[in-house]
Amino acid sequence: MPEIFGWQHLVYLAVAIVIGVVALVLIKLYCKSDKALSIAIKVYSAFLLVWIVANRILIAVRDQKVLNFIPGTFCGITSLSFAIIGLTAKKDDGILHWITYCAFLGGLLTMIYSDFIGQDKSIFFPLTITGLVHHTVMFFLSLTMLVTGYVKPSLKRWAWLPLGLCVMMVVGQLMISVGLYGDAMYINEPLIEGTLFSWWFTGIIFLWLHFAFLCIMEWVYYRHGQGTFYEWRHKNRA
Repeated sequence: MPEIFGWQHLVYLAVAIVIGVVALVLIKLYCKSDKALSIAIKVYSAFLLVWIVANRILIAVRDQKVLNFIPGTFCGITSLSFAIIGLTAKKDDGILHWITYCAFLGGLLTMIYSDFIGQDKSIFFPLTITGLVHHTVMFFLSLTMLVTGYVKPSLKRWAWLPLGLCVMMVVGQLMISVGLYGDAMYINEPLIEGTLFSWWFTGIIFLWLHFAFLCIMEWVYYRHGQGTFYEWRHKNRA
């Protein structure tokens, strides 16, 4: 049976990281114009959509419930939303400043700690591989957006993340209320069983890390005559 950090998982991670990094480098090198970058991001988003839809169909078939096509987890709703938003949003749209960071966190953590990996004897079991791939693509798509400047971290856009997380929690509570899921978005149970990582505890840590990241990026931009810090300085001088 595949195990977290077992040989199958480690081989998958090695191959996935190589492919993800190569794709990022190619996009960075050859998509110099906004139009070319936008096309690459939309193709990437379509690729993510294929894998998350395939995974949700398999879950609905397994559970014999059509409504279970609708994701009830943080990563599931993030992946599906990210694919759709990536296909429809423009470069640096406000909504990307919510979903990109959620995709980065959810994709990275699930790549590393894939708690669903032991569903069958092989990692290529359809439910397992589609789950692994859509989380991996979600992570590398978010990383690509940040590295290429398709999403430019900004303190002016910080509120999109807490607002988006609140919306996700409301959606999760509605799913629980109508009986679609016994639990959704880890509202009633911790992300990792037996730990303090409830949704609100993890959310607070996530928001502080996000704010710290934005401050660091703004300082980098400031050093190059850009960003909020730079604007504040020159506004106060005037």
